[in-house]
Amino acid sequence: MKRFCLLALITLVVAGCMGELDDRSLCHIEGVVLDRPESKELELYAHIDGEAAMSSRPMAKIPILDGKFSYDLLLDQPDYYILSFAEEKACGSWFPIRFMADGDTVRLTLYPEGRELEHRIEGTGATAEFQRYKELLSALDERYYEQEDSLDACGVYYSKEYALLTERIESVERDSEEFAVLLEKINAFDFDQQLSDAAKELIRNHESKRKATLLEILDNPPTLARYALLAERMDYQLPDKEILEIYEQRYADALKDHYLSEYCRRQLSGLQMGVGSRYVDFEAPDLKGEMHRFSDLMEGAELTLLDLWASWCAPCRRVSKAMIPLYEAYKSSGFRVIAVAREVEDTKQMEQAIKQDGYPWPQLVELNDRTHLWSQYGSNNAPGRKILFDKTGLILAIDPSVEELDALLAERFAK
Repeated sequence: MKRFCLLALITLVVAGCMGELDDRSLCHIEGVVLDRPESKELELYAHIDGEAAMSSRPMAKIPILDGKFSYDLLLDQPDYYILSFAEEKACGSWFPIRFMADGDTVRLTLYPEGRELEHRIEGTGATAEFQRYKELLSALDERYYEQEDSLDACGVYYSKEYALLTERIESVERDSEEFAVLLEKINAFDFDQQLSDAAKELIRNHESKRKATLLEILDNPPTLARYALLAERMDYQLPDKEILEIYEQRYADALKDHYLSEYCRRQLSGLQMGVGSRYVDFEAPDLKGEMHRFSDLMEGAELTLLDLWASWCAPCRRVSKAMIPLYEAYKSSGFRVIAVAREVEDTKQMEQAIKQDGYPWPQLVELNDRTHLWSQYGSNNAPGRKILFDKTGLILAIDPSVEELDALLAERFAK
């Protein structure tokens, strides 16, 4: 009798475990890599922000053997995934391969560098729907690139002034005084000044066609694939007014339990943040693991600078170091700096950077984007951001230069 009860108990436990697994579906990812003998591994990231900046590790590393790869992915629900070639990520410049995984099988054909627009992704459900939209937009892009190349071949893509300077600099010695003068003149051209009127018109027409196509896709009942396409428009900047209107009308209250919906809400909140907005409160640990609330650390300060940085971000560190004299000059007047480092896995590099750079202010850490703090402050795909608050928590400046911050502090504390 005891043996029967034990077997029954084991059966119930196994059945329970199988029931949990049955709530998930298996998605088999397989593919071929063409003409890329140097590529030995792919990195797989989950969610649309899975590889944001350099703040996350891949969920899986998929070996490429004899130009082929495969991976079995357990899905709680269909979701957005990203593949990247490991050697490209190691060099800091990569072409993300974005797709929806919707159970069944996703088949990929990946082409060498320079032919990324030819990547083919095949599947069913949301996978197939998402790819149809991407291919429609890619066709517009390919046509644009052909027209761009045609203008360039005819020598009418760049403005005459810019073209003459770039042609001239190629004919002088790199260590000459003339080269330095020409380089300074070239760098003074902004992107609009570099282009001819024909190139500007081409870009305007392409952007208009692309936007119209995207709006036509999105202005329909929300599906996961359409939601993913919409979310991509929120990666780096606030979408156009028409896209925001469609989001509010159709998507804001749709698919609320899906990560894409959460991502869009968080991104929009951060991207809409500006001078005059209130701070977003948060908690983060220091290097000893003790938790601190940002609002508590601001208490009693006249002005607080939130320094979002990363040990692997050289520009962030240069600006932070340059702000140390300002901190020392104004800390007794009520100026405070609170830093949070965006790190991966551990704080070893962060601790080395603090020691090397000599930061004198409190340091907190955000490991593996635990609270999505950068997204909340409108900087999801960047390693750093500096935000100045007054004592009520209102934003006075976003990413001020050292000179601008100096002027703001001098004006405020001269009163």
